[in-house]
Amino acid sequence: KELGMEKDDKETLIEKYRKKLAEYPSIPEEINEIIESEMDKFSHLEKNSAEFNITRTYLDWLTNIPWGVVTTENFNITSARRVLDRDHYGMDEVKETILQFIAVGKLKGSVQGKILCLAGPPGVGKTSIAESVA
Repeated sequence: KELGMEKDDKETLIEKYRKKLAEYPSIPEEINEIIESEMDKFSHLEKNSAEFNITRTYLDWLTNIPWGVVTTENFNITSARRVLDRDHYGMDEVKETILQFIAVGKLKGSVQGKILCLAGPPGVGKTSIAESVA
């Protein structure tokens, strides 16, 4: 609490985390215990310690997962092709792999437990193509 500030950064961050968690419909009990434990640890850490930033990043990650939010899967291959072609020029092999992934999911009825890994150097479009697919 420096220079007349009422709250320090840690308190503000913990409030932000609690507010974010309150938005989710249901958080599993074991996950909630881990989050509370990490917030308690975070409140006792010094700002300059390496553990402070590690714990902060972990809490950022934990509070940004959409706990209890479920969406229906969309296996419309024609729509996916249209979106990929509209948003991304070239990248034909990547787009074909994504469409195959969607087609297999459509045949099986789910892509639960499957991960599609996009690898490559910075700036080649991994994030933007993933956002298009989502």
